[in-house]
Amino acid sequence: MVAAPERKQSMNEQHQQFQNALEELSTLANPDKVRFLEELLFYFTISSRGIWSDEKVSEFEKVEAFKWLNELCHRIWNIKFELQREESNDSITRLYENMKFYREQSELLRVHLVPTTLGAFRNFEAKQQEPNAPNSCLPK
Repeated sequence: MVAAPERKQSMNEQHQQFQNALEELSTLANPDKVRFLEELLFYFTISSRGIWSDEKVSEFEKVEAFKWLNELCHRIWNIKFELQREESNDSITRLYENMKFYREQSELLRVHLVPTTLGAFRNFEAKQQEPNAPNSCLPK
């Protein structure tokens, strides 16, 4: 009985971290947003492996999660390309709105979106702190 409130608190903490990450991302320059989106797309490949290897869900649930993750990735690629062409002012808002929509399409996808995004954001931040990292925007 005690585990449920702890898990809920953990989920609430994750969602707060997710919101904080989105707020921070919205303040970044477009090249940094592009780098984050690239990191996120990479992290979604890792999530896909987790979805595929989950023996507790049905094949149908896996296919549905993959279908909606694929659609979400298409939207993220579009946002990324618009950022690269300097055509987007609301990229992070659109990212959030797309994630919100697609998480409603699949319960299995829903449980992966926040942790995956946070993992990608943490890795993005770590790379930003390394002056010699290949994707770092810091001066060398």
